[in-house]
Amino acid sequence: MAFWSEAVKLQQLLPQFQALYAQRFPIEVRHYLAEWIEQQPWSSIHINPTNENLARNLLDTMVSELQQVSSCMSYPVQCKLSEYAVFLKKTFDQQPLELVNIMNYLLVQENQLFQKFRQTQGGVVPTVSLPTQPVLATSNERIKQEDENVLQQLTLVNDLIKTIQMYRSAIQQMNEVPDQEQQQLQPCYQSPHLLQQASSPRPEYTKREEHINQQKSTWDDHRRKRNYSILEAVGSLEQVQGLVLNMIQDWKRRLQLSGNGAYFEDNLGSLQEWCDKLAEMNCQIQQELGLISTCEDIASDQISGVPEKLSSLFNNLVRSAFLVEKQPPQVLKTQSKFSSTVRFLLGMKLNVPTKPPVVKAIIITEQQARVMRQHGNIHSENTGEIMNNISLLESSNATKTTSASFRNMSLKKIKRSDRRGTESVTEEKFAVLFSSELSITGSEMKCHVQATSLPIVVIVHGSQDNNATATILWDNAFSEIDRLPFHVPDRVSWPQMCETLNMKFMAEVQSTQGLCKEHFVFLAQKIFDEQSYSMEDFTNRMLSWSQFNKENLPGRTFTFWQWFDGVMELTKKHLKDYWNNGLIHGFVSKQYANRLLNQRVNGTFLLRFSDSEIGGITIAWIDDSEKGGRQVFNVQPFTTKDLTIRSLGDRVRDIERLLYLYSNRPKDEAFKKYYTKEVKGKDGYLHAGVKTTVNGEQTQVVAQHMVPSPVPQSCVVRAMPEMAGWPQGTCSNISYDSHLINPFGTENDMEVTFGDDQEFERGVESIPVPSEVELNALLNMNTVDMSLVNSTEF
Repeated sequence: MAFWSEAVKLQQLLPQFQALYAQRFPIEVRHYLAEWIEQQPWSSIHINPTNENLARNLLDTMVSELQQVSSCMSYPVQCKLSEYAVFLKKTFDQQPLELVNIMNYLLVQENQLFQKFRQTQGGVVPTVSLPTQPVLATSNERIKQEDENVLQQLTLVNDLIKTIQMYRSAIQQMNEVPDQEQQQLQPCYQSPHLLQQASSPRPEYTKREEHINQQKSTWDDHRRKRNYSILEAVGSLEQVQGLVLNMIQDWKRRLQLSGNGAYFEDNLGSLQEWCDKLAEMNCQIQQELGLISTCEDIASDQISGVPEKLSSLFNNLVRSAFLVEKQPPQVLKTQSKFSSTVRFLLGMKLNVPTKPPVVKAIIITEQQARVMRQHGNIHSENTGEIMNNISLLESSNATKTTSASFRNMSLKKIKRSDRRGTESVTEEKFAVLFSSELSITGSEMKCHVQATSLPIVVIVHGSQDNNATATILWDNAFSEIDRLPFHVPDRVSWPQMCETLNMKFMAEVQSTQGLCKEHFVFLAQKIFDEQSYSMEDFTNRMLSWSQFNKENLPGRTFTFWQWFDGVMELTKKHLKDYWNNGLIHGFVSKQYANRLLNQRVNGTFLLRFSDSEIGGITIAWIDDSEKGGRQVFNVQPFTTKDLTIRSLGDRVRDIERLLYLYSNRPKDEAFKKYYTKEVKGKDGYLHAGVKTTVNGEQTQVVAQHMVPSPVPQSCVVRAMPEMAGWPQGTCSNISYDSHLINPFGTENDMEVTFGDDQEFERGVESIPVPSEVELNALLNMNTVDMSLVNSTEF
C-alpha cells in the first residue's frame, strides 16, 4: 500500500501536508496518483540538462496516468483532474526538470514530517512503509559524510587560527609593559644614592627586574605556543585540503561515469564553499606570519618553512579549482558545433581590476596529454584547429559562480598521430585543453591554470559513431582517477561489463527497467560463444577489448557492441514503452525461446531481439505444424524501417495466430493500448492501409479452433542464484522451467519472412488450396459435419 494512503489517515498530519503542497503542487494529483508517484525515480534524475528527456518522460507518463484515473471518476472529480492534467503539461512542458525537483523535494519533506510526528507520538503511530527512491544511497551518504568530515576539520583549523590570534594579541599587550618598566628603572642605574640602595638585600629595582624577567619568560612561552599552533594549523589545513582535492577528483570521476548513464550527484556547490574557506584560512595564517617580527622572536626558526608551505598549498588549490564543468561531446564530429563550460571555484579570490581573464581552448593528443601531465606544459606542433575557442572568465552575482562558456566551438580540422598496430581511428583519443592566466588576490604573481576535458574520439562521418562510442564507453567505465592519460585496462571482468551494459541500456533507452540476470547469461553466451546456462561459469571470466568491439561474433559480420548498440537504438526509438511494461523478453536466444514456447498452448508468443541482425526484434510463437505435431514459428525480424511503417503493437494485432503473450496473458489485454485506432474512409472511399500478414495465416487460424490444443502446463520458475558483483534485477515477464536450462538444437524451427510491401515472400513449404467442400465446411462451422472437417488436411 502507498505511503500516502496510510499517512493521510493520521488526521494530525493533514494540515501540515496541505501547507507543504499549497502553491507547489496539486495535492489532489498526489492523492490520486499516490502509488505511481512513489514508484518513480525522482531523486535519481539529477537536475542536469542531460537528463531532460528522462524528466519529460515522467511528465508525459504522469499526465497520461492522471487522464486514465480521471476517466473512472465522477463528473466533478473528472473535470478537476482533467484541468490538472492540462495544467501540469502547460507548466512543466518547457522545463520538465523542475517537476522532478519539486516532486523530489515534496517526497523528502513528507518523510521528514512523518518521522517528526512519529517521534512526538512516542511510538503510538503505526508503522508505515515510507516511499523509497531507487537512488545510489551509498554514494549520497558517502558525499554527505565527506562534507561532514571537511566541515569538522575546517572548524578545527578555524579554532587554531583563533588561538594564534589570541596569542598574538596577548604578546602585543605584554610588549608594551616591559618598555614602561624599563623606563622607570633607568634612573636607578644613574643615581649614586639609588645604586647604594641597590646593594641592599631586597631593593625595589631588583623586584621589578625579576618581574620583567618573569614576564619575558611568559612572552617566550606564548611565542612558542603560538608557533606550535601555527604549525598545527598548517598541518591540519594541508590535511583538509587533501580531502577537498580528493573530492574534486571524485566529482570528475562521477561526472565521467555519468557519460555511461550513472547517477550523478553534483556537489560542486559545496566544493566551491570548501575551496573558498581553505583559501580564506590560508590567507589568515599568512597574515599572522606577517605580523611576526623575526628579529625579536627567539622562536621564529620553528616556523621558517611555513610561508613556502602555505604558498605551495595555495597554488595547488588554485590549479585544482579550475575545472571543466560541462564537458564537450566525447564523440566529436569535425565541422559540427559544440559547447563546453569551465568553472573556477575560487571566483571570490579572483583579482579583476579591468577586464576578465581570457580562457583559451585547444585540442591535444593522448601523447601531448601525457607530456603535460609530467612536465606541466606541451612543446609540440598544433594537433587541430578549434573555431571560436576563446571566452572570458566572468562572475555571476545571481549564481555566485565564476565560469567561461564556449557556446559555438567547432573542430575545423584534426591531425592524427601514427596509430599503433591494428588501432583504428575510432580508438584514437584526444582532449580539449582549457588554459588561462589568473591574478589572485594576495598573490603577487599570475597563476597559470589548465583543465583537460574527458577523452574525446574525433570522427568525420556518422558511420564511425558506433565504434567511437564503444571506445568512450570502455574508457568511462574502466579508467582510474589518477591514471596516465588515457590508459585503460585491456581486459575487465564480466560482472564489471554487465554493470556497464545495464547502466548504458537504461540511460540510452531512458528506462527504469534494466537488464536482469537471465539477460546477462544470454549476453555471456553470445560474447564468449559458449552455451552454459550457469552464471557461475561466467562470474570469473575476463572480457577483452577485442572481444567487445574488434572481433566479429562467431558466424556474424558485426561485433558484440555493434549488435548491442543496435538493440538499444531500436528500443529507444520504437520499443521503450513495450520494454518498460514487460512485454518484451528481449535478450534470449532462439533456441531457448523454442523451449519456453513448447511448454505452452498454441498461439503463445514472445518478443525477442534478433540474433542475426543488428537492431531487429522478432516474434516467435507456437502453433500446429503442417507436417503434424507442433512447431515454433519465427517472423523475420522487424527493424527500425519496418516499425516506422507500422508499429509493433499493430503488427501483433495483425497476426491473428498470436493469442497469448508468454506465458498466458491474452494478446489484446497486453497490447490493446498500443493498437492504432481504425480509420474510416472519407467521401465514399474505402480506407486503404498496411497490414502485416504471414504465409497461410487464415487457414492456420481456423485450424487452430478445430484442432484441440494441449492442456496448459503450470510454469515451474527456477530461481537463478545470487552472484556477488552482478547487477541485480528481475525480468518482469520471463519465467524459466527448470528442465529447460540445458543446451538444445534448432531442429524444430521455421522462418517466416516478408518484404517491405508486407506480403509474404517465402516459407518452408506451400500450403495446399482447400477444395470447395472444405471451403464450405470452414465457412459454415456451426452446421458442418465435424467428421468431415477433422478429416480435412491443412
